[in-house]
Amino acid sequence: MRNIAKSSVAAFAVMAAAVATALGVTAAPASAAPSGAQYDTACNVTYSYISAGAHHGAGDVNYCRLWGGSIGVRSSPGSSTLVGTVNSANINWFRGDTLSSQFCSGSYCNNAWAFTEADNGNWGWVPEVYFSSSNTSWDPNLRSCDANPGLCAPF
Repeated sequence: MRNIAKSSVAAFAVMAAAVATALGVTAAPASAAPSGAQYDTACNVTYSYISAGAHHGAGDVNYCRLWGGSIGVRSSPGSSTLVGTVNSANINWFRGDTLSSQFCSGSYCNNAWAFTEADNGNWGWVPEVYFSSSNTSWDPNLRSCDANPGLCAPF
C-alpha cells in the first residue's frame, strides 16, 4: 500500500510538472523580472483551444502569465486610451502580438503589444512589458498579428 501511495505521488508530481511546463510555469532568476514575475516563459508554447464565451467565439489562444496588478487594455497598440483591464493575478489568454511604440513600466520597456479580451468584454492590446518574462522583448510563443491579421480582431 505504501509503495502504491509513493507511486501515485510520484506520478502526480510528473504530471504536474508537465502541465506547468506546458503553461510556461518554470522558475526564473530573481533578476529576470519585477516582483511577481517569476517565470522563464510568459506564454505557453502550444496553442490552447477555448470554447465560445459571452464576448468571443471559439478558437486558439496562448495562455500567458502577467505581473503588475490590474493591467490596462488599450484600444490599439501604442494607444493611451483604455478599453478595460485584465487582472494579473490570473493567467490570461492572448490571440497574438505585434510591434508598435515603446511602452515602459518603471525601468522595464519594450515595444511589443498582445491582443486579448479585457475582463469587461472589450477587445484591445496589453503592453508585453507586463508579461512575466517579456519585459524587454516580444514573447516568441505568441503568433504574429502582422502575419495573421485575423488573429488580432475580435472573434
